[in-house]
Amino acid sequence: MHYYVESWQKYSDFQGRASRPAYWWPALVSFLVSLILSLLVGPLYLIYSLAYLCPSIALGVRRLHDVGRTGKWMWLVITGIGAIVLLYWAVQPSSQETNEWGPPAGTNA
Repeated sequence: MHYYVESWQKYSDFQGRASRPAYWWPALVSFLVSLILSLLVGPLYLIYSLAYLCPSIALGVRRLHDVGRTGKWMWLVITGIGAIVLLYWAVQPSSQETNEWGPPAGTNA
């Protein structure tokens, strides 16, 4: 739950890095919230999805930074095949060396 709350707090932070757990736990919680809202109260699902759009994009950009890619690759989500490429990068292990977006997520180096 900590990662999900953090994703809301960093909704406009497109700098830095996000580890795999910091990316996938909010994705899981967001999916469950969306599922519950769509089953119980349909219109709230749309409102929630629109509200979580910016935090999810920012989190995706930080995840790309963590695997050594620029955030501009998020534009691939517009295409069908590009979403598969982004999914592949999202499941990759974090780059252990410091890159232009900072030290590995979870370290103070």
